Amino acid sequence: MPAPISLPGHDSPPARDRLAGASLCVLVEGGSDAAAFERLVTNLFAAGVRMLQVRDKRLADAVLLDRLRTAVAAAGRHDPAAPPLVIVNDRVPLAVAAGADGVHVGAGDMPVAGARRLLGAGPLLGRTAHELAEAQGAVAAGADYLGVGPCFPSMTKAFAAHAPVDFLTAAARLPLPVFAIGGITPERLPELRGLGLRRVAVAAAVTAAPDPPAAARRFLTALESTG
Repeated sequence: MPAPISLPGHDSPPARDRLAGASLCVLVEGGSDAAAFERLVTNLFAAGVRMLQVRDKRLADAVLLDRLRTAVAAAGRHDPAAPPLVIVNDRVPLAVAAGADGVHVGAGDMPVAGARRLLGAGPLLGRTAHELAEAQGAVAAGADYLGVGPCFPSMTKAFAAHAPVDFLTAAARLPLPVFAIGGITPERLPELRGLGLRRVAVAAAVTAAPDPPAAARRFLTALESTG
C-alpha cells in the first residue's frame, strides 16, 4: 500500500475550518488561455468566493497542473492567513503536485477510500452522490463533503433524471457539509433552503455570466439572505 501523501502547506484543521465557512463552490475549467484563467480565479476570490473546484477533463496533465498552481498562488495572494480553498476534480497526483487543498471525485473516478489512502488524513476529499446509499457510503469511506443532485436542469450537463426531494432532504441531514448541484440559480436558493440545503456548487451560472464576479456576488448575497 502506498504511503499517505500530505499536501504541502495545508494543515487539516485550517482546511476543514475553511470548508466550514464556504457556502458557494464555483467550478471552473482550466481553458486554453492561462492569462484569462488567472484573471477569472483572481476576480472570483476578490468577489468573496471561498472555494473553487478546478474541473477540466480535456486538458493534458502538464497544462492542468499549471492552472492549479496558478489558482493556489492566487488564493494565497488573496488571503495569506486563510486562503480560499482550491479543489481539483479527480486527478489526485496533480492535487498533490500543485499543493491544492484537496480532491473531488465522482462515481466514475477513483473511489473515495482509494483517494483517501493516497491523500492521507489532511487534505479535503469531496464526493458527488446521486442517491442516499451512495452518499452514506462516501461518508463512511472518509469524504469530507458531498455534492448532491442534480437538483434542476443544468446549463452545463444533460441529466436523465433529477434528484428526488426525499434524497436531497435526507442528504442535508448527513453529518458533513453538503453542496447542492445542478442548474442552481439565486432564485432557486429558497427552495433548496426549505430542503435543508444551505450550500451550492455552480459552474456556468457564474463562469458563463457576462460578469462572473458579479454573478458570484449575487449568489453569495442570496445565500446569506436565505440563512
